[in-house]
Amino acid sequence: MTTLLVIQAHPHTSQSLSLAVGKKFVDTYKATHPDDKVIIRDLYADGGVPPLNDLTMEAWRKQKFGEEMSAEEQALLKRHEEWLNEFINADKYVFINPMYNHFLPAEMKQYLDLTAVAHKTFKYTSQGSVGLLKGKKAIHIQAAGSEYHQGGKWGTIKFLIKKAFGIKSKESSALMDLGDLYLTNMLKFYGVTDVEKLFIEGADAHRDRRDAILDHAMAEAESMAKVF
Repeated sequence: MTTLLVIQAHPHTSQSLSLAVGKKFVDTYKATHPDDKVIIRDLYADGGVPPLNDLTMEAWRKQKFGEEMSAEEQALLKRHEEWLNEFINADKYVFINPMYNHFLPAEMKQYLDLTAVAHKTFKYTSQGSVGLLKGKKAIHIQAAGSEYHQGGKWGTIKFLIKKAFGIKSKESSALMDLGDLYLTNMLKFYGVTDVEKLFIEGADAHRDRRDAILDHAMAEAESMAKVF
């Protein structure tokens, strides 16, 4: 059975474009892939992402050296293991989030830290690190108030040229979307190189076009979900 894991990092605001488009994608996927298993991992629910803190580090140290752990330490490592195994065992991933200050929400970053485990999602070799999740695929669904990906590669080139010559510009660039760059590179680090993108952009910058922007993204989500 194919498993789709939906990683959702959004605080559930009622007007969320990323959640609306993400739901459209998931609903369409379920309808067109009835035999697949779909898991929703809400990073804001049930206490959030298992933390990487002093308790975690001490529990890992005790585990490594076979020392007795407290009940709290055992419960924390159990949650870490459950979340990590869920990620490893999935065949496809859907990452849903808003852009926060040109980056991902902190919960998404923490989730990627949790899943970056040597000998689980990657390994070290004499030629460098190698991803262990090859053959899987992902899609990143992200909403942003401004536009970052509209100009494509040419937009990025124009942005770099203006920066090089100190020319001020109101235009943004995909290079300013540090969150998508980071997520894409982390997935490649894990061996996941088939990564699609669905960006919902400009609804705040162009409030008069908000409905049209959402409608276009909904249609895109439906189309992409059918063949994902």
